[in-house]
Amino acid sequence: MPIDAATNERTTYNEIAQQSVDIALSLAHIGVKKGDMVAICSPNRKEYIAIGFGTLLIGAVLVNVNGTCTGLSLLHRLKSAKCKVLFCPSSKYQENKDSIETFTEVETTIVLDGPVEGATHFKDFLSQHASVEDFEPTPVSGCEDVAIVLFSSGTTGMPKGVQYTHYNFLCSAMDPSIRLEEGAVVLGSIDWSNSYGIITLFSYLQGGATVVSSVNPDAKEILEITQEYKIEIIPTLPTVIAAINAVKDIVKYDTSSLRKIFVCGTICNESVLDTFKERIPSVQSASQYYGMTEVGCICNSISSKLGHRAGSVGGVRNIFVVKIVDVQTREPLGPNQRGEICCKSPSMLRGETPIHDQHWAFIVTSVSLNGPSDGYIGGNVDYMDEEGFFKTGDLGYYDEDHYVYVVDRIKDIIKYNSCTVSPSELEAVLLQHPSVHEVGVVGAPHEDLQELPTAFVVLRPGARATEQELKDFFDKNVAHNVMQLAGGVRFIDQLPRGVGLKVDRKKLRSML
Repeated sequence: MPIDAATNERTTYNEIAQQSVDIALSLAHIGVKKGDMVAICSPNRKEYIAIGFGTLLIGAVLVNVNGTCTGLSLLHRLKSAKCKVLFCPSSKYQENKDSIETFTEVETTIVLDGPVEGATHFKDFLSQHASVEDFEPTPVSGCEDVAIVLFSSGTTGMPKGVQYTHYNFLCSAMDPSIRLEEGAVVLGSIDWSNSYGIITLFSYLQGGATVVSSVNPDAKEILEITQEYKIEIIPTLPTVIAAINAVKDIVKYDTSSLRKIFVCGTICNESVLDTFKERIPSVQSASQYYGMTEVGCICNSISSKLGHRAGSVGGVRNIFVVKIVDVQTREPLGPNQRGEICCKSPSMLRGETPIHDQHWAFIVTSVSLNGPSDGYIGGNVDYMDEEGFFKTGDLGYYDEDHYVYVVDRIKDIIKYNSCTVSPSELEAVLLQHPSVHEVGVVGAPHEDLQELPTAFVVLRPGARATEQELKDFFDKNVAHNVMQLAGGVRFIDQLPRGVGLKVDRKKLRSML
């Protein structure tokens, strides 16, 4: 049963099924057919679920667009996927009305709240009805037909639309490691427009969980929702865990129902997880998940027979094959040797949505993983190796028990005085200082030493610390002398973040 935390509105599974059928029939009524692209650009709300199911029921493709997208960012996604229908809040349509109508193929925009001129109100759109028992879904080829388009983070250019077939998506969403007992109460605060959000949502729905949805709650709101709805499981991000740790009066909230947290997005420092479990003793497990939009969840703690291991993202899921290769020679490496993480799985993406439009003020490069295709532009970006493994771009290693450890993004590695330095490892040290709330480390260009590791630090509310204090703390706690804050410490109010709340290191480097 989904529950809207803002309104306390509850929707039964029977009601979702009926509304999904009505949406499917109403989409067909306005001309949507198998293979057409149907976009939704909205924060988490109850209609989201039925729109997703309804779109899939008629064989159309659900295009997930982050609810914060606007302007060129929104238009790029709608244009690249050639979306025929757009579901969004009325404010989103009013803000982008002229651009949507002029520069995209969108034929119908359906607003989810108050009616506005030029768009169809959701209640008016729902013109068709049939019983769930009498409805027959449109047949699809599970391994060939696209079900969902998710957009990658766009760290190497504009975001690209990653295509999941029905089979790809089921391989991710029906992961036994995240299956819950029926009736489990889960917080649905992760944005459903990204891969982590939509995969966990579908996983919990197919397990019969109660999903309490909320739009971008802060740490205290999460604690309030946990208390009111007796939340048992929270899928979340490292930044959220750190924010909850920073709540001073956490004891005033009843969090005794909370049993598990699942952390994904970026690697969460083990000390942050330990602090969380100390402050909320009812938490039995804090599991790290490792994956990406293009392939789904690769590793998690639950996939390891030996249980959780500090610093590791766990074992490899049974539908994946993982190898670690030397970044330069591409030769496979053994235990405890760092290299690029590469993987192969049936959940891997089908391809990326092409775009080629000369009327745009910018050119977007996108790559087909299935060979050359008309409509793709730009050079060949080699995502796959000669054995068909996807190259993640992440630096990592595995130990003798096959636990996987992710060190950093290869492109984020700092070259300092002929040595490679991982920003994440430096950040993990600084995060142990009691005054530090968040930190992002990047390399400052240097003529002789290549790059100087430089830390951007956000202090906890009311806390104080000097640059020298943090540098002394760092020097006292580092494992070896290669790890140095040679570029110093800079204090800022907040870290710039990209899609999925990952630290935007590109912006940090531009601030240098």
